[in-house]
Amino acid sequence: EAKKQILKVEKRLPDYLVACIGGGSNALGLFYPFLNNEDVNIIGIEAGGKGINSKMHAASLSRGKPGFLHGNYTYLLQNEEGQITDAHSISAGLDYPGIGPEHSWLHDIGRIKYLSTTDEQSLDAFKLCSRLEGIIPALEPAHALHITGKLASERKGQIIIMNMCGRGDKDLSAVLTLDRKSVV
Repeated sequence: EAKKQILKVEKRLPDYLVACIGGGSNALGLFYPFLNNEDVNIIGIEAGGKGINSKMHAASLSRGKPGFLHGNYTYLLQNEEGQITDAHSISAGLDYPGIGPEHSWLHDIGRIKYLSTTDEQSLDAFKLCSRLEGIIPALEPAHALHITGKLASERKGQIIIMNMCGRGDKDLSAVLTLDRKSVV
């Protein structure tokens, strides 16, 4: 249905789809109708935390390895013995040491490109959206907002659809604790 609506309004498919991924279900809701359209670039954004080269992130596709968790064989953050390690993200919704098996498969076949955004970049995108649009995003989609902003500035005239999942009012106390400056 989403695909039909986009075609009706824009008369063409989007150039990019962008969504944050923790377990990955919200992203798959956006991505699924377009998986067979190779001309649509699909990007999933992992929580890069303090940086994916640190041990304080939740980027299981970028820095994890295959293993079993909760009955799924998927990419996981784990130590050398295969024990699950702690994930880190400013966003509680992305602070998970694994990814849904569908994303593991889409990663392995190369259909979706997976990038990461740090806590700091996500917090900046959260503040910018709040100030400029009057929309307080949840910290989860703030990760995708950072990448969407970069894409939009580099690709004028293209259609970019980002999944703005969640409400940011639940994250205000965490954001204000981290940064005493006004966010709106």
